[in-house]
Amino acid sequence: MRFSDLKKDDDIFIDANIFIYNFGAQSGECRELLLRCARGELTGYTLTSVLSEVLHRSMVAEAIEKGYIESKNPVKRLSESPEIVKKLSTYASNVEKISEMNITIIPLTNKLLKKSSRVRLTEGLLTNDSLMIAAMRDLKLTNLATNDSDFDRLK
Repeated sequence: MRFSDLKKDDDIFIDANIFIYNFGAQSGECRELLLRCARGELTGYTLTSVLSEVLHRSMVAEAIEKGYIESKNPVKRLSESPEIVKKLSTYASNVEKISEMNITIIPLTNKLLKKSSRVRLTEGLLTNDSLMIAAMRDLKLTNLATNDSDFDRLK
């Protein structure tokens, strides 16, 4: 499915990579999807765990982009360099913008964790992906914005 196929008032769950591509100016299509949510044309949903992933990946990307670290073992380098982490701020500002995009942020609950366990057992998905599918099933959502091919095998 292409994002342009979504009709006004459609619901869509948004994966971390969509936000990452938007903030990194890597995809006009992702930017347009998020703008459509912000304008209220689409109803977007995401999880707090997705925001955490976006925050983490954006922090690493900012450190690489600013030349503070190299792309080899960037997380290890950052964890060993609090002085570098203290210099970073764009990543946090970007993630704060998500709350302005008219996207419902679903909290991570114990109930959702239990449901995601069943998804892992039946679908073989990794933890974060199983949380997303469990949330989507709870909300009866069928549209997923992602660039993750692991979801291709699901109905």
